[in-house]
Amino acid sequence: MTHDAERDPLDAMRAVAGRAGFRLSDDELRDLKPIYDRYAAEAARLHDAPLDAEDLAVVFTPNEVSR
Repeated sequence: MTHDAERDPLDAMRAVAGRAGFRLSDDELRDLKPIYDRYAAEAARLHDAPLDAEDLAVVFTPNEVSR
């Protein structure tokens, strides 16, 4: 059985928008699709990065931020 998002490319976008509280028309989704595709590809690259636990450790100390 084929997943709905595979049949209609806008379904994945519609689901993401819905989780964020947006109800977008098909025209709005089509207008946003190139932007969505670009950032989805970038996010996939980040998720696929071969990072270990120590690579993800980040420390933010607000007192050390230069003004």
